[in-house]
Formats: sequence, C-alpha cells, structure tokens
Amino acid sequence: MLKHKLTVLVAISAALTLAGCSQTTQSNTQSSQSSQSKTSKVAKNSSDNSNTSTASSKNKDTYTKLSASKMDYKTTASAIAVYAAQKYGDTWEIAVNAAKQGNLGVAFRSKDATGITSDNDGYVYEVSGTGKSSNARYMLAGDGADKQVTIFVKQRNLGTTSLKDIVAYLNQKNDADLVKQLAEKTQLNVKLAGNEDTQKTTNNSSASNSSASVIPSSLQGTWYTADTGNGNIDTLTVTDNKINDEAGFSMNVKAKTSGSSTSDGYMKQTTINGISFYSFTNMGQTPGQGSTYLAPHTEDGQSVIVSANSNGRTNAVYWKSEALAKKNSNKQFSDLKY
Repeated sequence: MLKHKLTVLVAISAALTLAGCSQTTQSNTQSSQSSQSKTSKVAKNSSDNSNTSTASSKNKDTYTKLSASKMDYKTTASAIAVYAAQKYGDTWEIAVNAAKQGNLGVAFRSKDATGITSDNDGYVYEVSGTGKSSNARYMLAGDGADKQVTIFVKQRNLGTTSLKDIVAYLNQKNDADLVKQLAEKTQLNVKLAGNEDTQKTTNNSSASNSSASVIPSSLQGTWYTADTGNGNIDTLTVTDNKINDEAGFSMNVKAKTSGSSTSDGYMKQTTINGISFYSFTNMGQTPGQGSTYLAPHTEDGQSVIVSANSNGRTNAVYWKSEALAKKNSNKQFSDLKY
C-alpha cells in the first residue's frame, strides 16, 4: 500500500516538472519570436529610411541644367530676364511675372532711342511681358559663354556679368525649367507699344543712308533659320548698310575699310568652295576668323542666305519665311560644306 502511494507521488511530481518545462520553453519561444519581429521591423524601417534618402538624393540630382555654351538666342533672353528679376526685382520682376501669363517680348532699340549711355555700340534689348514699352533693358558684348551682359533699369546701369555666371546662378537656384518655359514663349525683334520712336529712328536712318547703300540687295531683308539644334527660330536682318542677328551681333557696314568704332565694319567679296561669299569684318581687322560670311544662294528653288565660317563650313541656312525655316530645320544640302 505504501509502495503504491509512493509510486503515485513520483508520477505526479514528474508530471508537474514536465508541465513547468513546457511552459518555460513556450515562453522562451514567444519571447524569441517577439524579439525577431521587433528586429525585423527596425531593419525594415531603417531600409525604408535609406530608400527614401536615396530617392531624395536622386531627385536632387535630376534637376534640369542650363548650358551657357549651348544656348540659343531666345533661351539667352529668357535666362537674362529670370536672372535680373531675381537679382534686382523692380521692372524686371514685373516683366517676368507678366510673361508667365503671356509672352516675353524683346525689342531691339538704339541707344539714342532709349537714352542709355554706354561704350557698347550694339542694340539695347528691351524686355516686356505685356507688349508695352518697358524699363527692363540689357546690352550684349562678345560671344559664347563669355558673352558680357549689362543690365539696366531705364538708363540706370545695374552691372555687367557674363552669360556663364548668369547660368551658374540659375542652375544653383534650380530655375532651368522656368527659363526654358519662358524661352518657348519668347518673341524677338518685336515692336512694343510706346516705342514709336524706334520706327521713326529707323525711317530717318534709312532716308539719310539711302544714297550710301553698301550691302547688295540680294542679301537685304529679314531671314529666318531653324538650324539651331533645338528647332527654335533665329532671325537675321540685313539693310543696305547694317547687319543684325539675334545673337547680339550688329554691324554698321561702311564703304571705307578703316575706322575706330567697334560697331563699324567693312565688306569684301570672296569665293569659297565655288560659292560667292561676302565677308563682314570689324574695322582694323583682316577678313578671316572672327568675320561673318554670308552668301546669297538657292536651295530647293528658294532664295536663301548661307552663313559660314572663314573655311566655308556652313553654320546655318536662312530662309525668307519661318515656315520654310522650320521645314528645312537642320537639313544638310549636298552643294554646301559642313
């Protein structure tokens, strides 16, 4: 009997011991699973944060950038306007804000018409977003990324900087998209309301110089090209004694070959690659690199002007209408050298 009771007690004790071990093991397992779950969540959150940081970094690197060395005339005008609006405000900011809702108009005016005093003998470019006369003005000197830009409010000179410095400033501000949007709505060589003196000055100039025509009639007129790499239209205007293009190049062409004015030049005829070109060279320099070469020519039955360098390599072909220019954008012709 006693033996039987001892056996029962031993069995009960063993059962209790096993139950305790089972509960401890289950508790340890749950604790381990919970720890793993927390660790997994922390790792996932860390990974998510890392991905977010990487995406943010990528977004910062994908901002559109401007290039001062690959900028057409309309984008140049737009970049100068946006830069001046941010840097100086005033009438420049008014012009840019108005242009966002309409167009950015750029008028080509003379210093005499605007009252601006400057050693620069080129055009004064007047910028407006309303189609009316504006006090937002600038002048250009030089070429390419090192082109010098002098900014004015009315006759007040606000300072001169290079195009590449303007582009660097705009890229730092991430304003490339705004510049490109305004460039698409930029109109060059427009007539602004209130600038009637421009037409009067032009008419008087033509009348006084009508007897001193230097440039052949085959080159004269307003010509258009879309050979800009991006399809934008650039304009070349040639009168009987003056050349102007939207790059800011302007020359008063004289019959004589000597003079001191930086805006005066002379013309000579030369044949390159079998095509008769007219070279336009600044006073005091000899024809060659740095000269502008233009040739009246015919392509596809249309009168055109071929613009080339001193070796006869074609820079652009100008047409009588914007429609023809767009139709023949960046087209290469077999009789021209490229």
